[in-house]
Amino acid sequence: MISLFKQKSIGITAAARALYATIVNQSREPGFFTSWGIPDTPNGRFEVLALHVFLVMHRMRDDVDCAKLARSLSEQAVLDIDRNLREMGIGDLSVGRKVKSLTEGLYGRLAAYADGMERQNGNLGEELRRNLFSEGEVQESVVLAAELYLRRERNSLLGWGTADLLAGRISFGPLE
Repeated sequence: MISLFKQKSIGITAAARALYATIVNQSREPGFFTSWGIPDTPNGRFEVLALHVFLVMHRMRDDVDCAKLARSLSEQAVLDIDRNLREMGIGDLSVGRKVKSLTEGLYGRLAAYADGMERQNGNLGEELRRNLFSEGEVQESVVLAAELYLRRERNSLLGWGTADLLAGRISFGPLE
């Protein structure tokens, strides 16, 4: 009986890794940095990643069958943050504090985007300016394009079935 639980757990972990790999691949699309003007820096890449983690977590939030998968996806994100900090040369003594700070920032962004998505006035601009576009001036048309992308991808992910998520199968559309 224990081996059945372990197999299911391994399946959840594999699905979370596959979902996270899809998130990372989409987050590396050059258009986020060229068309939208997000700095291609560790901070800019973190913001684009957080946006896509939000999209997938938002899809899973009310799906009881995806609760363990959502937790595992969250763990994958934290492990990736830790690995990237170490690759950037952050020392062992301070990496824990930095991971904690970035993880809190990630969860703060997830909550802010969810809040903005639920508002009836349809305006996510404030959250996007504060997070995604925080490193400089941004044209209103770019903020609007980002909001449209976010809503389009959210609607697309709502169409993906639970079985697809549990198998780690999702995809994102083109940036524009």
